[in-house]
Amino acid sequence: MTTVLHDAQFDLHPHPGNLHSGWLPRHDSAGMRTYVERVLDAERTALAPSVQALATYIEDNEVVRRLARDACAEYLDAIDAHSPHIGDVDTLLHGFNTILTHAPCFIDGELVGLPFCAFMAGIGRTVGGAALFRQPTVHLLTSNILNDWHAFLDSPASNAGFRVDGEQWLAPAVKERYQFSLWSRDAGAPPYWNSWNAFLGRSPEHPGQARPVADPDSNQTVVCPTDGARKDAFQLPLADLLASPVPRQQSLIDEQRLVERFTGGLVFHADLTPYDFHRWWAPVNGEVLFDPFTIPGCFSNLSAAPTCQGHARGVIVIRTEDHGHVCCIPLGMNAASSVVFDSRMRRGARVRKGQEMGTFRQGGSSFVLLFEKQAGKELVFVDAERTLIGSRIGAWCAKG
Repeated sequence: MTTVLHDAQFDLHPHPGNLHSGWLPRHDSAGMRTYVERVLDAERTALAPSVQALATYIEDNEVVRRLARDACAEYLDAIDAHSPHIGDVDTLLHGFNTILTHAPCFIDGELVGLPFCAFMAGIGRTVGGAALFRQPTVHLLTSNILNDWHAFLDSPASNAGFRVDGEQWLAPAVKERYQFSLWSRDAGAPPYWNSWNAFLGRSPEHPGQARPVADPDSNQTVVCPTDGARKDAFQLPLADLLASPVPRQQSLIDEQRLVERFTGGLVFHADLTPYDFHRWWAPVNGEVLFDPFTIPGCFSNLSAAPTCQGHARGVIVIRTEDHGHVCCIPLGMNAASSVVFDSRMRRGARVRKGQEMGTFRQGGSSFVLLFEKQAGKELVFVDAERTLIGSRIGAWCAKG
């Protein structure tokens, strides 16, 4: 029996060809340099409480203070002398404080969609920087800083990029990329959306027309759960993907034998760009196996390498009669993203294809579907015209 995974519900587009899926320019680009310079040159103001808490901890802890200084020194040794740089701990903290009021923006036509990652791209890759942000208390304190940034992105102050027609997110070329006319808006004139997150989580004005659900009453067709670009390579080991530092979450993963359940099955992986809208829907009809949960991200992996370590991610499993269990994993972009499940997604709930499961906030990187190995069944991938794109749609699920 062959089952089709269909993209009729969602548009797929060419992969943008960099590790950040279009969220950031190249690390050595003029846009990146200009952005970091703007952060460094911004007026220094009193530190926000969350940033001050990190400053106090660094100052009071000799080991952490040394790691922070080593990270800055390593960074300076590795870059061109004329490049904008984080030269000391005070500059690092000032940058964090400044970015707390920065929403994703365009610099000379280049999108800086992950401001913290743009600022930290160099220092986060140093030995000292990696060690610094792995420190448990530093992790907690930087997470508090990101929580403050998340609150800013929910506020009207974050919609600066939508206030002038023809500029930033309302520039003609940008409007064309996210199909401006397609979306429901908060207002009929600029700023069209109340906040950055209101734009990111926007919905089509006519959902049934813009994102039709293929074969809604049957699981013979599985629909793509989100906008995105299909990835042919999948490099996230199941043992890492389905693992959590939260004990109760890990207990549930072990109790449900999720790694064992999906080992040998198939995986589908799609990347999201900042021009996609960041809601996701049930790919199949079925029953929710347990209350979904979100595995927290951390601040350590700022290079967006193909690993789930450091990325916030959600886990929801749908039990079906046709495909066994299907695991849906919205994968956030580092700790800069958050994953929010719809309140109707609860243990025992019946879900239908196309029913909303949740949304990303701040930004999202990708979405993963895991299918149990089913004897005598094959999954193939087709486009909206039902043209065959590929079979086995991704890769075999490997345990480690």
